[in-house]
Amino acid sequence: MVVVASDRVKEAQLRYPGADHYLQGWYQILSKGSFKSEAALKVVFGDIRGFSHQYRFPIPESTLLVHTLINFESQVALIEEIKPGNH
Repeated sequence: MVVVASDRVKEAQLRYPGADHYLQGWYQILSKGSFKSEAALKVVFGDIRGFSHQYRFPIPESTLLVHTLINFESQVALIEEIKPGNH
């Protein structure tokens, strides 16, 4: 899957250094995977929130949520923002 705006991961790693490895792991899994549906995302990531094309991924050991837009047909995920939120 192509991950657009990956610079937001780097920015979040600098802003939230305690979540550095978890953010990198999330990015690696998403960018190297081929996810055809929401169900496929749930198999790998477990706890995701969203519907249609908007998904939020909780980052382990933090309060961070990665807000994304995902097009399964074109295999593109846009990172909208990474910010603290309610899990």
